[in-house]
Amino acid sequence: MPASTAPAAPSGLAPSAPSAASGRAPAVAAPAAAAEAGRHLAALLTAPGRYRTRWLRHVARATPGRINQAAVTRVLAEWLWLGGEASEGDILPRALRDRVSRALGGRALSAATLRLFVAAFDMTGADEARLWDLLDGRPEGDAAPVAAAAPAPAAR
Repeated sequence: MPASTAPAAPSGLAPSAPSAASGRAPAVAAPAAAAEAGRHLAALLTAPGRYRTRWLRHVARATPGRINQAAVTRVLAEWLWLGGEASEGDILPRALRDRVSRALGGRALSAATLRLFVAAFDMTGADEARLWDLLDGRPEGDAAPVAAAAPAPAAR
């Protein structure tokens, strides 16, 4: 599958989109924005809760505080298989390994990869919006920068 295409959502799941606040999703995020979004994504997957539980099902021995990237790739692959984007004969976990490593390591995170993580981990709207804000380069979730209005002409 090309890196720029997002998988179709399996039945019952709506495809993920950028937050309403951003109104756009960069095809390739700026390095600093991708790094920040990747760190936040890793933090979400590391924290106790449903995201961690989802990938822990694929781990024989978990290391506290560390993400098992092989297990994460398995979650993504299963989502793609269930959505009909790939057949189970495809060796998706191996194909997704570098993509997962780059995303969680903060080295590269594309909009397509973020959509895949959001859908496969069934992320909450708030977590999804925060990740899109970070990927858009808005670390505080601020509104998009507005161009400054032209100064009013000086009164005579």
